[in-house]
Amino acid sequence: MTNNPENRDPWKFFLLTFAYSWVIWIPSVLDGIGIDFPFSVTGYSALVVIIGAFAPLMAAITLVVREEGWKGIRAFLGQALDFHIKPVYLILALSLPLLIHVIAHYLALAVGLDVAKTLFPTEIPVGPIVLAVPYFFLMLVIGGGQEEIGWRGYAQEPLQEKIGVIPASLVIGLIWGIWHLPLWFMAGDLHSSYSFLAFVIMTTSISIMYAWFYNSSGKKLVVVMFFHAMNNTAAPLLPFLHGIEGKPETAYWLYAAVNVIFGFIFSYLLIKGSKKHNDEVIAI
Repeated sequence: MTNNPENRDPWKFFLLTFAYSWVIWIPSVLDGIGIDFPFSVTGYSALVVIIGAFAPLMAAITLVVREEGWKGIRAFLGQALDFHIKPVYLILALSLPLLIHVIAHYLALAVGLDVAKTLFPTEIPVGPIVLAVPYFFLMLVIGGGQEEIGWRGYAQEPLQEKIGVIPASLVIGLIWGIWHLPLWFMAGDLHSSYSFLAFVIMTTSISIMYAWFYNSSGKKLVVVMFFHAMNNTAAPLLPFLHGIEGKPETAYWLYAAVNVIFGFIFSYLLIKGSKKHNDEVIAI
């Protein structure tokens, strides 16, 4: 980790993350609300959505370099590449998203909601489980996993030291959810097919799980990166969506509700772990 995480300003990080991404997303948003451009925005949008996903990482790197110089960035990025991890945390990070998505998927079917069997291409003569493996590594590198170097790697620790781990997790989850808002206005983006409110409820509640993985594993970023990547992989593998453009994704509310329940469970675990830590400190 960096030498002086207590000197970080998470609010500067949040602002810089929004600036790095929302600025380049503006043309795509304007196109989505009906403003014409003298060029095709479709290809532009596909590119800048991917680039914007690196905003949390780039914001964190920018601030660490400014605060601690290049020696600090070496230590900071070294935290993301620290694989001295108890295997149980990696196993949990890979299995919990599958459990959540299994519950949401079959609960949606049980109440009669329309969800797809899989969102992976069915015309390819390869099973969805096989396709999920390279997709996971894609999600780890460019599809969300890399965001955790910013959200949890830079912002989590200083914010939880100031306001507590659960409030900090809720704040990060709320801001993380709002950060995605422009995607709801981009033409052809499937985010607009489900409720933005349900999405923010999901990011806020699941952020508590991220905090538990981060703190319980000894602040190992690989664990939360795996958790993020597996969540994004489980979504098409065990969908709570039907993936048809223009058709409302009502079942997303069930997915959000399942995450809220697990959020309460992991809040309890965080409180219990914090109490145990405090008791050990007093005993020493």
